[in-house]
Amino acid sequence: MNFNREFAGSLTLAMLLCVVVPARFALAEDTVKAGDVFVTATRVEKELMDVPSSVTVITAEQVRHSGARTVGELLEDVPGVQIMNDGSQGLKRVRIRGEDAFRTLVLIDGQKISEQKSMSGSPLLIDASRIERVEVIKGPASVLYGSDAIGGVINVITKKGGKKPVEGEAFVGYNGASRGFSEGASLYGKVKGLNYRFSGSHSEQDDVHTPDGTLDNTWFNQTDASAFLSYDFSEHFTLGGGYDYYRGHFNSTAMEYVTNPDQDFFVKVPKWSREKFNAFAEARDLSKWFTRLRFDAYYQKTIKHMENFVGDYTDGDTAEVDNFARNYLDTTGISLQTDWQLGSANHLIAGYEFSYDDMDSVNRNYMKMNQTMSPVMSMKMDYYRDKLYEGNQTTHALFANMETQLPRDFALTYGVRWTYVRSELEKANAFRTGSGGMYRGSIPTMTMFDDDHKPVDDDAKVGSDSYSRPVFNVGLVWTGIEDLALRASWAQGFRAPNLTEKFIGTSMGQTGGTTYGNPNLDPETSNNFEVGARWNHGPASADLAFFYSLADDYITSRRIAETANYMYTNVSKATTFGSELSASYKFGTSWGMFQPYLAFTWMRREYDYGDGFTTYDSGTPEWFGRYGVRYIKSINEYINLRSDAYGRSQTATKTAYSDGTSDKIGGFTTANFSLGLDFGKNKEFSLDTEVQNIFDKRYQYNYAILEPGVHANVRLGYKF
Repeated sequence: MNFNREFAGSLTLAMLLCVVVPARFALAEDTVKAGDVFVTATRVEKELMDVPSSVTVITAEQVRHSGARTVGELLEDVPGVQIMNDGSQGLKRVRIRGEDAFRTLVLIDGQKISEQKSMSGSPLLIDASRIERVEVIKGPASVLYGSDAIGGVINVITKKGGKKPVEGEAFVGYNGASRGFSEGASLYGKVKGLNYRFSGSHSEQDDVHTPDGTLDNTWFNQTDASAFLSYDFSEHFTLGGGYDYYRGHFNSTAMEYVTNPDQDFFVKVPKWSREKFNAFAEARDLSKWFTRLRFDAYYQKTIKHMENFVGDYTDGDTAEVDNFARNYLDTTGISLQTDWQLGSANHLIAGYEFSYDDMDSVNRNYMKMNQTMSPVMSMKMDYYRDKLYEGNQTTHALFANMETQLPRDFALTYGVRWTYVRSELEKANAFRTGSGGMYRGSIPTMTMFDDDHKPVDDDAKVGSDSYSRPVFNVGLVWTGIEDLALRASWAQGFRAPNLTEKFIGTSMGQTGGTTYGNPNLDPETSNNFEVGARWNHGPASADLAFFYSLADDYITSRRIAETANYMYTNVSKATTFGSELSASYKFGTSWGMFQPYLAFTWMRREYDYGDGFTTYDSGTPEWFGRYGVRYIKSINEYINLRSDAYGRSQTATKTAYSDGTSDKIGGFTTANFSLGLDFGKNKEFSLDTEVQNIFDKRYQYNYAILEPGVHANVRLGYKF
């Protein structure tokens, strides 16, 4: 594919759509206005009460007082969200309403973090200290946000400028779970029409400490830096851009190998970096009906270096598989969107998006084996297999979403997105160097191969494929009673297979064998239904949602008969239903203000493996949530005291397989307590301490590793 021609054509189409199609790319700015939370879940800033879907917002203030080391840890108490860590502390991903990270779209300032060569989905490659807020949109959001949004969207919105000419903040923190320190600082402000922010942070974390002891190969570190500049030429036009840099070093393991002297397994990621350049232009109030126009463009480069080691030394035999990968992904994207006010009752948002992922991957598989077949015969292998891949994926999308105000306090939202995806593997070369065969003592009796850098077939074939699909959504909100909003919605989900699933396959993250790509894969689809209510009356607030989801054509791996290898295929289905509840109530006393609260999820998920076997034992806990009591007291005009005593609970999970086997994880409840102070003339200092897992409960979110035992966290912050 000629990328320059593709991009130029897309840019031209975007410019034309700027005139003839409504469009704008949403970047939310304010977290709280007049006590009401404003979000951009519908790609235009509006009050949370008026949004027709389930949205949870984590604010900058919550981030500031949190001891979380990663964005994933920030999200672990959101209703409907579960944590996935794949054996690593630093690379925690999220699962929304039972849908894994592959089916959760990760955005930073509305721009996608792509992942074309992974078994675990897109990571959250940003430090938590740079976050203005996180919007968690639950349920399919494919109409407004595109492919991968079957389960929902994690939209990380970063901090931008300030209110005064010069402002700043700095922090230093200690996390006892990994005996690690983090620190960061930022300088920001607004000078007339100029908005700016410069920030940097670093975190260095050691191996995780669990009730069973320290787990080796779980340490990580991360560095984050950014710059943002924008200029308001007038109240109607703004031009700006920014730069992001993130680099992490992560390590993973699995408990079953840590305690087994005859086996070894680890995954090391010495480098996973993200570098992004972006620019935007925004015009506002162009006319009474053409209210906003925004154009965004960005270039993002992610680099991932990995090593996957598996060793088996049973009965004196040696079998080692050491896989290395160097993956490079360049993403170029543009987005154009406008807002139109069509009369007094209709607000239309529509636009065009384009993205181009260009992937290069270099892989080396090393096999060393010395296995005794009989007292005199043995099999020996010692070889490398080098693999080189080049591929790309192009996405075009047109979308439109209308909100219509109806009589009797009803608001109807309805929209459509048409998406075209083209995937191509341009190069797939594999070469083997080394030897393998049968030996009698030290004498070879049968040579299986003895080649010097000979081309071999690794089952990854060059080729291309494309498909297009429309998806739709409808939502209704009723606000006829003060402080109450009732909502109902239906939305379709859509996810396109990535290059690994479509063409390449992978050996990374596996303890044996290879999972091969499948050029015949179809996109995944889903239908999601939801009804809910939000109530916000003085000191009381509550949000209740009931959801039902039907997902089809799941991409999963199935074993190739009589081998240790697998292949991606469309065979699975999932039916998910449940409810989410978050509620709190504030009441004042002479001792201070108390706020009991809870955030709970009940969920059932039936999984169909596609071979006649269905089960509700799908690895999904039936209940999970957080509950507690917050306390705030003003000691004097210079000191405010904060505390939070809370528990986290999750019921047991079981994953059943068609061969009759199953995996189980026990349920748990942990006790936790935090205490914080805001102090200084303008409350510019903050000191936050917390003790988590007070009773040293042994628990885990997945099968790979335990979560931390009892530990303390401390964070000191300063703002001026």
